[in-house]
Amino acid sequence: MKVLVTGSSGFVGKELVKELLKRKAEVVEFDRSEGKDILNKEQIAESCKGCDAVMHLAAILEEDAGMQELRKVNVEGTKNVLEAAAKQRVKKFILLSSTGVYGDFKGKASEELEKNPSSNYEKSKAEAEELVLSYQEIMPVTIARSALVLGPNNYWKQIIEALRKGFPIIGDGENKWQTVYYKDLVKALVFLLYNNESENESYNIAEEPEKAPSLNGLVELFRKELGIEKQAKHVPKAFGILLLHFKAFADGLKGKKTVISPRYVRRLLKNRDYSIEKIRKLGWKPEYSTEQAVKETVKELESRAKTSLDS
Repeated sequence: MKVLVTGSSGFVGKELVKELLKRKAEVVEFDRSEGKDILNKEQIAESCKGCDAVMHLAAILEEDAGMQELRKVNVEGTKNVLEAAAKQRVKKFILLSSTGVYGDFKGKASEELEKNPSSNYEKSKAEAEELVLSYQEIMPVTIARSALVLGPNNYWKQIIEALRKGFPIIGDGENKWQTVYYKDLVKALVFLLYNNESENESYNIAEEPEKAPSLNGLVELFRKELGIEKQAKHVPKAFGILLLHFKAFADGLKGKKTVISPRYVRRLLKNRDYSIEKIRKLGWKPEYSTEQAVKETVKELESRAKTSLDS
């Protein structure tokens, strides 16, 4: 099978390419780091030639990005990839979306829950989903809604740095925080690629909901792995926002882009409880518990830091 992967040099994209190559697939990589742009219709059309499937991961992920920029890449870019794939009559088109399209909700979110995005990023992903679904009469499409990805990337590196410095938990921390380890996400994407029953459907991809911790539980797992003995502190939401404004300002003076911005408060307080029953019925389930994912994430980040110091 010949597969086009957009966003192939990204955190998830790199691992996906490795997994596809293990499956003996022929992979066409498409990423801005290699001078490729999904806003360039000619480039995407050329790369799509002869492909049997397209796995569309390329997107702007930053919550702080403006709506115009988000729509340009996450919506118009997706449209360009869809048009190229449709001309090739590919056998499967997979969009990596986000459970963020559900917005704020109570209880557990299944795929049938009405989308209610609130942030600009969530709105752009919801719009991209609608575009993809509009092509299901032309080619088989699948939407994979990923929970917040846990793994050794810059996002979690900054979270760990904040925990080491004693940054407090904002709110009571009792909200559920169901994530997905990046290797599990990749395995799920490949599973959906080779499963014909997944056509024209949407699926939540996350860790086992029964085992997912609260925010307090997740922080405690990291603290334990990092060897932090001092008890975690909690601060009210309003004070937490003020703290984050100061942090963002201080990081800005250092020329450092922070993922822990005032908008981050909404992420912290959000209920993250998702049903994965639909993809379970197809035969997929996550391999990593949150505890295992945290251990692997800390281990990998510390290994990279040591390698960097040694070199």
